[in-house]
Amino acid sequence: MKLWQSLTGIAALIFCGTSLAFTVQLWVSMPAGLGGQLVAGATAVALELCKFSFAPLGLWLCSQGQKSGYALLCLWPLLVVISIVATVGFLATHSEEQQQRSARNSQEYRALQQQLNSLQQQINTLNGLINTDANNGYRQRALNTAAQLSTLETERTQLIEKLSTIGQTANTHSAFNSLANTLNADPARLQHIGFLALAIITDIVGLVALLAFNAAATVGKRVSQPFQQPETAEQQPEHTSHLSKEQQQLAQRICAGEFGNRPVLRNISNSITGGYRIVKPVFDALQQAGALKRNGQRFALVQS
Repeated sequence: MKLWQSLTGIAALIFCGTSLAFTVQLWVSMPAGLGGQLVAGATAVALELCKFSFAPLGLWLCSQGQKSGYALLCLWPLLVVISIVATVGFLATHSEEQQQRSARNSQEYRALQQQLNSLQQQINTLNGLINTDANNGYRQRALNTAAQLSTLETERTQLIEKLSTIGQTANTHSAFNSLANTLNADPARLQHIGFLALAIITDIVGLVALLAFNAAATVGKRVSQPFQQPETAEQQPEHTSHLSKEQQQLAQRICAGEFGNRPVLRNISNSITGGYRIVKPVFDALQQAGALKRNGQRFALVQS
């Protein structure tokens, strides 16, 4: 295995593993109970595995003339979109939680939280005094204390609003805030675009790398097992002796199963120079030799 092929395989595993982890973590975070989380996680794993397998499996089934392959190829883009949306959702949720934790750990947030706690203690104390004065008949003093209580409650409301403002302004990452200031753009919108681009890169590049690695491995097997070409005309089988050299090579490829156990005449004609004119005599010769049998409009290799 060549170095570039190994690197492509490693990259495919990393990208696909990252996409799988993001999707599973988002799905698991939605249900509340353990049972729901297990079901959600298993569903996410199944969707990701189908996303990885539907494209190559669908192409292979189509090459074998199976209509189910087209169904898989139609479902595959939908699974990719679901995976991209899940990745964006995970990145957005994780970033928001991280920024909120950072905001709560800031000095400004802690100072406001201390002031809020102090005001709450004063409010509780005044409530106790008001109840005591009211029970003991000191009505006027209770009314004066209630006025002080109203002022403290107003200050408490203002502090709560400041605390919520700090949490809201920290919903975007500092890197996107800096870039937004440079571009004069909305930080939240810029962050969403960045997460979407990252999700597309993670899913699409991972799938392409996986398909490329699989194709390279298949080609490598074919190269390591070359077709045995007859050296002289006398060694040619009787049923293919009238074919051209190109057609004889095609016949050997078909018999070797390169086009599957159910080779499709039309598909091979579209991929071969000369098309139907070259391929049809090869199919006829293989049928005469008993290497290929016809069932209606389809062909199948005869297993020896």
